[in-house]
Amino acid sequence: MRIFNHILLFTLLTASFCPAATAQGVRKTAQEFNRMSRSDTSLVILHGVVTKIRNTQRGTFYLKDETGEAYVYGLVDGREGMNQSFRQMQIAPGDTLTVTGRRTVYDGRIIEMAGGHLLRKAEGPDHDAKMQEFLAPDVYPTFKGEGPNGFSKWVTARLKYPKEAKDAMISGTVTVKFVVGTNGGVQEVEVIKGLLPALDQEAVRVIKSSPKWKPAMKDGHPVRMTYTIPVAFILPE
Repeated sequence: MRIFNHILLFTLLTASFCPAATAQGVRKTAQEFNRMSRSDTSLVILHGVVTKIRNTQRGTFYLKDETGEAYVYGLVDGREGMNQSFRQMQIAPGDTLTVTGRRTVYDGRIIEMAGGHLLRKAEGPDHDAKMQEFLAPDVYPTFKGEGPNGFSKWVTARLKYPKEAKDAMISGTVTVKFVVGTNGGVQEVEVIKGLLPALDQEAVRVIKSSPKWKPAMKDGHPVRMTYTIPVAFILPE
């Protein structure tokens, strides 16, 4: 599966999940996970879209990919430097998650990933939409008649320096990834290189508030495109 990625200079990136073993587990589909042997206790990685949340206190939900659904129980935050509860992670139906854990069978009949750890999260209403495999769109997205540089200026003009960061004299750059959807809306806003939680949250807040873009086009049809942009926080003098 490929997505268009733009790092200000329209650098193209192919995003995929390798099926080979990693330090976090072996990549499997929901169907493969559900069919694993009861004696198989290997660490597994699942990637899919949240379809239903059963209990926010216990962190239980269903994760769907192209092969079916897997049940996850007791998800905790496994991202580096993060220690949020399930509620604090603000996971909602439609979010795309990558999680790791081991397959267990509860009460002799319920197949689940118990005590899973969140590796990655992206927000947006059409995460499960099939993305088109093109090397480049015919027409790139535009924001108010401009490209990504215009959007960067728009973001910078709306940033509010968090008091916590200002008092601590912390400045720097937060790198944020987001998708311009087929309807022009900004989706799947995600910090990929943070600085301070307060600064990360401010960068995400502003980008999420973006008006709609004019989407990328390929063969006369709108297509999704991913951007990665730096959001600079400079201490006021």
